[in-house]
Amino acid sequence: MKKHFIIWIELVLLGLTVLFFMGCKHSSVIQTGRAIVCNAEHLSKDGKNFLAANDSSLRFSAGKRQTDKVSHSGKYSVITFPKKAFAFTIHFLTGPDWYYKISVWRKSVAESGLLVVTTKSAKRFYLTAKEPVKKDKNGWEKLELEVFAPPYFVKNKDILKVYVWNNSSDTVYFDDLKIERLKRKVYPIYQEEPLSIVMDTSEYMKLAKKRKIAFENGILQNSGNDWVKGIVFGDGKMMKAKLRLKGDWLDHLYGNKWSFRIKIKKKKAWRRLRVFSIQTPAARDFLMEWASHRFYESRDILTTRYGFVPVLFNNESRGMYAYEEHFVKQLVESRKRREGPIVKFSEDAFWQMQKVSILHPKWVLYPFFEASVIEPFSQSKTVRSPGLYHDFLDAQKLMLQYKNHLRKPADVFDLNKLSKYYAMLDLTLARHGMSWHNQRFYFNPMLCKLEPIAYDGYTDHSHENRGIIDNYMYLALSNLQWVTLEEQMNYELFRNARFVNRYLYYLQQFSQKSFVDSVSVAMNAEALTYDSLIRIEFPQMEYDFDFYKKSAQKIREYLPRLRQFAREKLADSNFRFNMKPYDYKDTTVFGNTPVYFVNGYLQQCQGDSCRLLVENYFPRKIILLGTGYKKKMIDFHFDKGIPLPAFKYNHLVSKTVTADSNNRFLFFMVKGKMDTYVTAIHSWPKPSGMTPQQELVSKATLKLPIIKKVEGSDIYIRTGRQVVDYPVVIPEGYRVHFAPGTTLNFIHNALFLSYSQVIMTGTKQKPIVITSSDFSANGFTVLQPQGQSVLQHVRFENLNTLNYKGWTLTGAVTFYEAKLSFDHTTIYRNQCEDALNLVRCHFELGNCKFEYTHSDAFDSDFSTGIVHHTFFTQIGNDATDLSGSRITIKNCFIRGVEDKGVSGGEDSHLVVENCEIDHANIGVASKDLSSVKVSNTVIKDCHYGVVLLQKKPEYGPASMEMTNVKFVRPKTKWLIEKGSYILFNHQKIVGDRKNLDKLFY
Repeated sequence: MKKHFIIWIELVLLGLTVLFFMGCKHSSVIQTGRAIVCNAEHLSKDGKNFLAANDSSLRFSAGKRQTDKVSHSGKYSVITFPKKAFAFTIHFLTGPDWYYKISVWRKSVAESGLLVVTTKSAKRFYLTAKEPVKKDKNGWEKLELEVFAPPYFVKNKDILKVYVWNNSSDTVYFDDLKIERLKRKVYPIYQEEPLSIVMDTSEYMKLAKKRKIAFENGILQNSGNDWVKGIVFGDGKMMKAKLRLKGDWLDHLYGNKWSFRIKIKKKKAWRRLRVFSIQTPAARDFLMEWASHRFYESRDILTTRYGFVPVLFNNESRGMYAYEEHFVKQLVESRKRREGPIVKFSEDAFWQMQKVSILHPKWVLYPFFEASVIEPFSQSKTVRSPGLYHDFLDAQKLMLQYKNHLRKPADVFDLNKLSKYYAMLDLTLARHGMSWHNQRFYFNPMLCKLEPIAYDGYTDHSHENRGIIDNYMYLALSNLQWVTLEEQMNYELFRNARFVNRYLYYLQQFSQKSFVDSVSVAMNAEALTYDSLIRIEFPQMEYDFDFYKKSAQKIREYLPRLRQFAREKLADSNFRFNMKPYDYKDTTVFGNTPVYFVNGYLQQCQGDSCRLLVENYFPRKIILLGTGYKKKMIDFHFDKGIPLPAFKYNHLVSKTVTADSNNRFLFFMVKGKMDTYVTAIHSWPKPSGMTPQQELVSKATLKLPIIKKVEGSDIYIRTGRQVVDYPVVIPEGYRVHFAPGTTLNFIHNALFLSYSQVIMTGTKQKPIVITSSDFSANGFTVLQPQGQSVLQHVRFENLNTLNYKGWTLTGAVTFYEAKLSFDHTTIYRNQCEDALNLVRCHFELGNCKFEYTHSDAFDSDFSTGIVHHTFFTQIGNDATDLSGSRITIKNCFIRGVEDKGVSGGEDSHLVVENCEIDHANIGVASKDLSSVKVSNTVIKDCHYGVVLLQKKPEYGPASMEMTNVKFVRPKTKWLIEKGSYILFNHQKIVGDRKNLDKLFY
């Protein structure tokens, strides 16, 4: 009886399924190369359905709404209105990745009405077309969709549903629905050099399997074993690479135009990129993302390199792609910044909840934002490198402070860079990257602060003329809706007066017509080229060349009102955000979801044991079972299990447990479930406390023995000889004056750190001396001062570099983002990597001396300036080490150098005039895309006169131009690597050596 009942139920369910698809014939298969057309001219005998014009067996719904009021072709169309919104519905059998082109003509009041393609469950597959690709003179608009059936479909079993939908309150007419099945999509072949990807069948099938799983789940979730081997051809090179699928949503995987993350191997690079992504231009709104990057670059807002390239996959065209570099060190170095960790909030829990919402009938609210861990890109490299690891620990602290509103924005971020970024986003409206899980930050090791990385800014640009109601600060502080925790993280920035003032300042600057015009003119030629190339594949794409001009005009119009609005909100001490109430009581356990909500941190190890901090963000009680070296087995059991209570809003209970130091995984159970779950243990401690920079700044006071007086913005250092055994930290906004005859002796690891300009005006008879009698001084450091610093007749001696609780610089004397001049200044017997380190500075250095340096004498990173009439003697490494810089060196004497007299690297452009380089290992070196012009110079008694090579694959060969250069007794006149060249007295000498970097590095 029971068996018969079950069969009866199954028959009922089958009948319901049939009823769902009734109304149009759906058992037919549209054969490859065939098209079916419904032109609304032919009706079934009962008048309920339209018949296909070329196959009377195929039926389309809403025949009773045939009308002759208007038509696109023939005499009839179908009419729709709000209460009868659907028409032309048809179902047909399909198969995996079958390709269709579907179109319909629409006539409406305001471009209303959609063309829809879906399956029985719209959550699994749903495509719509709203924007017309063509219009005729009678007001009819053509909607068009390219459709690839999902890869998990079963051939001739799964069903696609096509229909039109009036989604407006007006009448909409439709006509000439066409469904065409093609063998495959044919992409254009471009004349431009493509990026070509080749992989064998087994590697391809691994990607195809991963893609199918993504379609089954509704999103792509990547793991470490998803990479496959391939070969990439580009820039005239063949390069081994690793590839994996890229993207979260399925638009990155439709059809055969897949998105990829690519890692180039074996010291190679493509367009100077080592790790990058390629994706359809449609994923980032075609040219809009690219144009936003040009605006970021124009004002030194850190951003990824982004462009377009045709792609071949196994020798078949896949059309035009957008490429974008990944978050690796080349990104920050290409933007003239020192290597530092790039960090983000982990988004694994967030995407797991998206998957649950797709596959589960009930939306489950879990604390994915609260559970998000702060993690670095290039994780294994970061953890292995002591310097990067310490920087990451500080970056973690800053990210946690930002997430939980623990400190002011200026304590966490480079405030100038952050405010520029937010102001630029209001011009471009490219705010998709502001979503908490899209945010990326560079930790600047020079400043010990975070800097935002602008990327993934795609947004809906159709409403750029809305005015002040589309301004982000206005939206944030209007408080018109419930605010989530993740939104509050961004919104809280606008509660800070310093941030708001700088943001408004830059908003005014960026909305100036002259600024927008200058950037637009600079990029328009390239934009026209890309526009024409993209339109070959995407003819419906429209790039608005006046978009930014219109956006800037709206900002200029509403800016006075916005300023007043900001003043009122900042003055309102009673202002509170309407925080969305949270209730994490749901106890649904879906798949391996608990894994994403239990965090384990490696707090400290000693010998064979370590302390782990475990947090439970899952809304059920869990039991910790033990740890293991591998994912499949517990090696270290916790006696009787360790319970952790369920997470409740604002109530997290964590526990510290002891485990084996080699274990990498944490095993646990959920109360009421028999399953065992495994999550990876993070190989770093949970962030807490202040950064070293914050600790130092917290000690800043102007009530110090060496400060004679403070008058307004002027600080006067006491004259005479002073012993300093404490940190001297000067906040921003001052001018620090040193008088002739001042001597400061920094002992017991004391330091000088200033965020204000220094004016050090000694004389020949009374120089200013900064010294350290015990050789322990933690450097003389000036960071981001306003105004020009001046150093005349100053002597720095016996100094080490800033090294405070892991915040470590390289220079005995360091200036960062400063304008300054050195005159008759001596740096003697420094005890660290660089005697003088200038980073992102504009300078003049003349009549100076560098003597008996421990390593490099003058190290310039990403700076511009001139060095003249300066002596370098007894140098422990390079006399001048110049990276990413534009510098002229003239009338200088360099003698007794352990390595290079003049070294230009990382795309430096140097001029060396009337100099003498004596007894160096290498007289002049040019490497990594650098160009050096040497004239009227003597290179004497050097092991190698000049050397040209490429050290870093993301750069390129070097060049040198030499005029009236005299070589005296060189052991080797020159070494030139293949690809590099010298113009020696206008004669080109091409390199033939290989792998010179192995000889010198």
